[in-house]
Amino acid sequence: MIDILALRKLVETGKPRVVVEAGGRVVDREDLPEVGSAALITGPLTDAVKAVEGGLVQESLDRDSLWSIEGLVLSREVLLALDEGLTTAEELISAVTRAGFEWQLISSSSSSS
Repeated sequence: MIDILALRKLVETGKPRVVVEAGGRVVDREDLPEVGSAALITGPLTDAVKAVEGGLVQESLDRDSLWSIEGLVLSREVLLALDEGLTTAEELISAVTRAGFEWQLISSSSSSS
């Protein structure tokens, strides 16, 4: 669960951005490169992924063309523009886009965790 009010408090104390894991936990990631207002931290997809139609598996998908979202980087500007009622990562991703911000992708393999 993502708590927008709690994230806003962090940036109000002087942090220029916050980093939130996909599960909603705030983490300190000083190893990340400078990013714009909003970024998705991506990593390799290791799970098997199948295409399903009508409840039946149709095919396996190539994992090399997919990635997993490991976290979100949000600036003060973005957090102040968001509705406080957002609770999931999916809602947050959509709301950032609707607010007029563009997402930047950062590979987790290019930084050390």
